[in-house]
Amino acid sequence: MRIAVLGAGISGLAAAHSLASRAEVVVFEARDRAGGNIHTGDLDGCRVEWGPNGFLDNEPATLELVTELGLTARLQPADGAAARRFLWREGRLREIPSKPQGFLASSCLPLAARLRALAEPFVRSKSVGDESVFEFARRRLGRGIAETLVDGMVTGVFAGDPRRLSVAAAFPRLHALEAEHGSLIRGARGRGFGPVGHLTSFDDGLQVLVEALTRRLDVRFGTVVDDLSELLAEGFDHVLCTLPATRAADLVTGELGSLLRRISTAPVVVVALVFEASAPVPQAFGFLSPHGQGLEILGALCDSAIFPGRAPAGKHLVRVLIGGRRNAAAVELQDHRLIDLAFANLERAWGPLPAPTAHGVFRHRLGIAQYERGHSSLLREIESRCPPHLRLAGSSYRGLALNACVREARSWAPWELERP
Repeated sequence: MRIAVLGAGISGLAAAHSLASRAEVVVFEARDRAGGNIHTGDLDGCRVEWGPNGFLDNEPATLELVTELGLTARLQPADGAAARRFLWREGRLREIPSKPQGFLASSCLPLAARLRALAEPFVRSKSVGDESVFEFARRRLGRGIAETLVDGMVTGVFAGDPRRLSVAAAFPRLHALEAEHGSLIRGARGRGFGPVGHLTSFDDGLQVLVEALTRRLDVRFGTVVDDLSELLAEGFDHVLCTLPATRAADLVTGELGSLLRRISTAPVVVVALVFEASAPVPQAFGFLSPHGQGLEILGALCDSAIFPGRAPAGKHLVRVLIGGRRNAAAVELQDHRLIDLAFANLERAWGPLPAPTAHGVFRHRLGIAQYERGHSSLLREIESRCPPHLRLAGSSYRGLALNACVREARSWAPWELERP
């Protein structure tokens, strides 16, 4: 059996690796490199990620893949500084407590919002259809938390608008806590609301994983596929498309293409800045910037604090995220305007900064898929209209993170292939 995989992002590479023992697999990639949004480059001696900077070590499928590729010794857990995270609210940074009980004494949230959160265990669960993240958070935790902490969380993960995203599709764990425990606080007791696991990468960045997968596969770079029928005519039995939904839509006809185009995206720009050691860059993960709180960025990551060794001695590496669903036009700003915008917002958050010694701008025009209300039912309709020879996978559908993409790829048993 011959299978064509479209797209050499992490979903396509991991799926191809999983399928290669059971079929002849060829990966087609339009660009001259693999990895999709994952790419590790060099900037003034720093190892800088253009996209995601790591994954949580709580996903067995990812750890199994790492072991199979012989990369276990190259894993690099994040430094303890990554546990410190901040939220920009009312003109200054406020540290986010790591445990739910810490919010009671924290200035991260206004007193009224903290008091309202105490009532969360007594809020009755109710079926309200496909609720937005904002509606869900307001109902359970109150408007104050929905407009600050939850908005910042959504900004950090999806670069999206919590009033449009589906809580069940975008944050299934939060949705499940209510369904299973009747309360977020009761369900998260002792664990926190966020995913469990330790942020992890590799000694030379996520590109290590991409390169290890690419070496084992037949990847044909610079190859644009315009018509699926061409692949079938070339003798491929099936096609696995891991391209973003909007790109996949161009390869199919009729209603299926229209449905795929309904999965929108949030464009994002990553601005990387390198500073001398004298700059007041905190030893922390970084900070989130909720919409409407005065900053013009989505947030900032202190990469050289998260993963020591990403910057040479005497340097700080910071990445600033700009754009998103509510500021999509920012992706088209000129480089110098984006750099000035990033620098000005960092100075508001951290105080006066020396000029950066180097900078880089990385645009992701397709950006991050948005799991908006109706996403789950839309996926069911898409699947029902896929022809027998076509399957769809990747971050447009059931999970953005590297772990979600790898898990889907390795659990996949398409067509008549038997899982080992």
